[in-house]
Amino acid sequence: MVENKFYTNERNVQIVIALLKANGIKKVVASPGTTNYTFVASLQYDSWFEVYSSVDERSAAYIACGLAAESGEPVVLTCTGSTASRNYMPGLTEAYYRKLSVLAITSHQGTDRLGQLIFQNIDRRNVPNDVAKLSVELPVVKDARDEAFVTMEANKAILELRRNGGGPVHINIFTS
Repeated sequence: MVENKFYTNERNVQIVIALLKANGIKKVVASPGTTNYTFVASLQYDSWFEVYSSVDERSAAYIACGLAAESGEPVVLTCTGSTASRNYMPGLTEAYYRKLSVLAITSHQGTDRLGQLIFQNIDRRNVPNDVAKLSVELPVVKDARDEAFVTMEANKAILELRRNGGGPVHINIFTS
């Protein structure tokens, strides 16, 4: 039986995956959902990554903290675009005060859908000060300028994980 493998065609997600590899970030704690499906499935079928699954996002955040503390390496934490990301806050607050390099990658359908009573669209543009050292948004890539912007912002976020002793960082990926 031949196994079907999945890899996303979303350029912003491809850029993040390439930069994770370039920076030696392998560990991922995933709470799979609809909006982060392309990211999680791409990582799951890539032998570079160690993917741990946790359906409970609050637990996932603490698992990421534990992995980061024990390994001394940055750990990716990812969930879907609905209220799931709110459950990351206690764990990311711990990561902030312990200077643990946890990269929270959330996904959503775009800021144009915020405030429109469309389900599973949570506004994450204002992150509490002690939850993440930096938060960036990565739009859908439509042209070379978008690609350059996404690459710059993703690099900035990944580099912030280790700056000044480390700490949590947030990337919000727009998905189509």
